Amino acid sequence: MNGKLFMKKIKKLLFYYNSLSILKKFLLAPIFGLLLVIPFYFFIFFIMLEMKQSVNIANSALIPLNEASQNNILLLEKITNDINSAVSAKEIEWISASDKNADKIRENLNKYINSNYKKEITQSITAFENYYKRAKDVSIKIIQNSYHYQNIENDTKILVQNYNKVDKLFNDLKFLTKENIEKNINSLYNEANIILLYGSFIFFIWFFISSIIIFLVYKDLKYKIQRIIDDSNEIAYGDVNFEKRLKIVSYDELGQIVRSINIFINKLHKSHEKLTKAKEKLDKLYIIDRLTNVYNRVKIDEIIEIELKRKRRYDHTFSVILIDIDYFKLVNDTHGHLIGDLILKEFSQILKDNIRDTDFLGRWGGEEFIIICTQTDQKGTFALAENLRREIEKFDFTTVGKITASFGIYECRDEDNENSVIENADKALYQAKRDGRNKVVCYNQ
Repeated sequence: MNGKLFMKKIKKLLFYYNSLSILKKFLLAPIFGLLLVIPFYFFIFFIMLEMKQSVNIANSALIPLNEASQNNILLLEKITNDINSAVSAKEIEWISASDKNADKIRENLNKYINSNYKKEITQSITAFENYYKRAKDVSIKIIQNSYHYQNIENDTKILVQNYNKVDKLFNDLKFLTKENIEKNINSLYNEANIILLYGSFIFFIWFFISSIIIFLVYKDLKYKIQRIIDDSNEIAYGDVNFEKRLKIVSYDELGQIVRSINIFINKLHKSHEKLTKAKEKLDKLYIIDRLTNVYNRVKIDEIIEIELKRKRRYDHTFSVILIDIDYFKLVNDTHGHLIGDLILKEFSQILKDNIRDTDFLGRWGGEEFIIICTQTDQKGTFALAENLRREIEKFDFTTVGKITASFGIYECRDEDNENSVIENADKALYQAKRDGRNKVVCYNQ
């Protein structure tokens, strides 16, 4: 009975909670925040543990550097002793015995070159290299000159100065790391005291600010919901930007709405991409000759129309080359249509490889091809056609061997239309065939 009464009270509280507005729901947070006073101090305790862990991590990098600095001081003394021993024994070969300790110093310094002490370590490396090089050079000179040469006093003085500088830099780095280790430890206790001192004040400030923040969050949510509605309306009316996605990050009901809309946009985007690709494929099939993969007659007619309009408006000249493969019917009759198709592919490839980027190549029909030469007069077009004729003439076609082609050229005039352009180019082509084929003929009215 008591269990049923308890469940009844729970259901009543849930019903009351669901009947509240969003703002009132949010204002419940500061009230329940009063219950967080005790957990707040536990939170401070865990923060202190994290701070201590952070200090330990920092010291884990400082302590090895401090130890390396102490080790470098000892290694520096060993190097000095090794060089002094070589000088005392007058054995130049013994000097190289110090290289092992010098390499250890370099290794210790370079290991921490990318730490927060890069400047100090770089100075130490430079000073050490200067000292070590001079120490070896001076020692060799002393041995070779039996302890006497003109600048021995000056060299020795500079060497001692270099040694003292290196020793000071090594000791400074050791004391600097040691000092920072102590600072890190002391900072832990100082920050803990500050947290404990101001902890109570933070709670009351939090309670006041939380009410303001919750109100602002409510306004922000209202704005985001309105944005979702606006974007949804854009989708509904077909004015959607397929690159756009809702960027609201949330894990409540609002987040579910956002994810659903984004999924919907993604599906629309994919469908749109499929339709676009299908349209591009259809457009390509509409304007491209399937055998030779050059423009077909539909596209060429469109290009000629455009070029005529440009000529009338901007006075941009253009020319047309009409090309016909000589005796192509004989190829089909002798070798079959499959070989004939292969010859057409090879022939079109020669044309594509030798025209300019600004030219348009198309298959006019059967074994006839056409080239639209933009902003090119008859002279320039003739040079292009003659080059194409030579390339075709020297090419060794599959099975057939050598074949030739005839060319008819026409430079467009102001009074021309689509039909007259082709008709005049065709007249020139006919003249080229009548003159014996394998020729380039320009239309001459």
